[in-house]
Amino acid sequence: MRHLKLSIGLVVLFLGIISAQNSSAVETIEIVKAEGNLTVSDPTGSNPKSAKIKDALPSANLLSTGKDGRAVVRVGNTGFIVLEKNSQVEINTSNDHAGFFRQLSGVIYYAVNSIKKNDRKLEVRIKTATMGIRGTRFIVTDIPDRNEVGMRKGTLSVESTAGEFEIHKKSEQDEFEAMKREAQAAIDDEKSKFEKYKDDTQHEFVEYKHEFALGMDRMVSFDGKRVDDRPLSGATKKDMETLEDYGGKWLSEVAD
Repeated sequence: MRHLKLSIGLVVLFLGIISAQNSSAVETIEIVKAEGNLTVSDPTGSNPKSAKIKDALPSANLLSTGKDGRAVVRVGNTGFIVLEKNSQVEINTSNDHAGFFRQLSGVIYYAVNSIKKNDRKLEVRIKTATMGIRGTRFIVTDIPDRNEVGMRKGTLSVESTAGEFEIHKKSEQDEFEAMKREAQAAIDDEKSKFEKYKDDTQHEFVEYKHEFALGMDRMVSFDGKRVDDRPLSGATKKDMETLEDYGGKWLSEVAD
C-alpha cells in the first residue's frame, strides 16, 4: 500500500509538471489598458465580440478599435502594442511566443523586448512588406494618404512581399534643409508653402532593393513600389509621442 501511494504521488507530480509546461506554452495576450469601443474576432473577422481591459485574448485573434477606441496590449514576454482609434491588427502566436503581427489598418505603436540572435523569428506584416524585428520601438501608419513606418529606436529589416522596392533618398544636406523648412512652415502655419518645398528635390538618390534596413529616427513612406526614406516627420513624431504617453508605465517595462 505504501509503494502504491508513492507511485500515485509520483504520477500526480509528473502530470502536474507536464500541465504546468503546457500551460506556459501559449503566450498570454492581455488588454492592460483600454478605452472606447474594442472588438476581438478570429483572423478572418468572423464572430466579433466586445473586448475590454483585463481580457485575455485567443492565441490567434483580430483586435479592432473603434472611432473612440484605444488599447494597450501585453503580448506575453514579447512586449506591448498600442492601438490608436480605428486600428486593426492580427496577433498570431506560435508555440510559446508571438509569431507575427499583421496590421490591416490604422496607427499602431510596437515596443518589443530584445530577441537574441538565435532565438525565435518575429514579424510585423503590412500590405507591401514584411518586417523582421529583434527588439525595437516603431510605429506603423496605414490611413488614407499615409502609409508609413517610423522608427523610434532599434533596426527593422523591411522585405518586399513582391518584387523590388524603388527606394528614394535625399542627400543629408537636402534632408537638413527640408527639416528647417518644415519647422518654419509649422511656425508660420503655411502648409501649402511647405508642400511646394517638399516637392523640390535637388539631390535625390534612387536604388532598387528587395530588402533594406531602417534605423533609429528614420521613416519610410510607401506608394506602391516607391519608398521614400527620410528623417521622422513632425506628424509621425506627434503620433509616436501620443501613443507613448498613452502606453505610459507599460512601455517602461520593455527591455529593448
